[in-house]
Amino acid sequence: MLIRKYADLTLPTPAYGGKVHTCFSPSKWKHFLVDKDTGALEPLDGVTNVLKRAVDKSQPLMRWAVKLALSRVRSLILATGIGGDGAVQLFVDELDKILTAAKQADTEALEDAGEVGHQAHGVIENVIRAIIAGDDKRLDEVFCTLPDDDRVVNGVTAAIDWMVQHNVRWLKTEFRALSLKHKCCGTADGLALVDSCLDAECCPNHFKDRLSLADWKTSNYLYTTYLWQTSCYVMCHEEEFPEIGQIEDRWILRLDKDDASFDPWHAEGREAQAEDLEGFLCCLALVRALERTETRMRAIVDARNAIRKARKLLEKQEQDRIACPKSKEYKGVRLTKCLPDGTQCAACAKLYTENHS
Repeated sequence: MLIRKYADLTLPTPAYGGKVHTCFSPSKWKHFLVDKDTGALEPLDGVTNVLKRAVDKSQPLMRWAVKLALSRVRSLILATGIGGDGAVQLFVDELDKILTAAKQADTEALEDAGEVGHQAHGVIENVIRAIIAGDDKRLDEVFCTLPDDDRVVNGVTAAIDWMVQHNVRWLKTEFRALSLKHKCCGTADGLALVDSCLDAECCPNHFKDRLSLADWKTSNYLYTTYLWQTSCYVMCHEEEFPEIGQIEDRWILRLDKDDASFDPWHAEGREAQAEDLEGFLCCLALVRALERTETRMRAIVDARNAIRKARKLLEKQEQDRIACPKSKEYKGVRLTKCLPDGTQCAACAKLYTENHS
């Protein structure tokens, strides 16, 4: 049933030195632990999904959606409804079509932004893979086949600008971050050695060769939950690869799709890591507590519904014994089987008896 639900599951890949295996559904963005003996799949809590459920960001999104919808309404009305005297003139069906189109404005904008972000992430990953492999030819190919969308190119340019300014030396890109201890999993963007830049606003403290986790964001804003998200990735990596050592810093980089600049959130040191990880673990505990409560209440509701269904069935059976649904059309000519046990209801039996005294 899980395979039917997640039809695009990847093949099991080893983790923790081959002690466990995981698979992944890209369409659902969900990770699973694979039982090595039975092949059974155990769902893992996704890092980003946990934060979405635990932290409500609906208010700013609702304001943005309303603003977008009103803008769409205004532009469509101006395009179709201005009469000769400059007044707005619309038939009701035209207005209904405009309002229907406006309702989709935020969904279309989110899908478009998601596609731009997906393409930018893909190009950046290919650039980093070529850099790690020392493959200059492949790097040239990536730059020669950039998408036509300027927003994607600007995002990639911003990422490369940050890499150059901070002398970034990549160790990993797009890797699984899995914690067996907490049974959660996510996908981190990159691990590298990073130096401070010359911009005091970006790097007020001078440093060199800091092991850092980087996470790309193409959204219009940075949210504090991104800090909790990356702290989980750090925890997962250190749990699976203790020999690599502690990750000192985290970089959350908003890549501007309009002017190719980068907006950095630099989380320095282990104190910030511990504080942000506490925030994520609180969210994880909250979501799991919520799921347990929802499961318990679903069981109660299902039991109540089962009782109501059984009661309605008994009531119907009692009613059918008196007069089945076909009793009004029954002529009493042939002996019928009204009830599940093969007998007639009282109404049909009476009519049949009268006709076959």
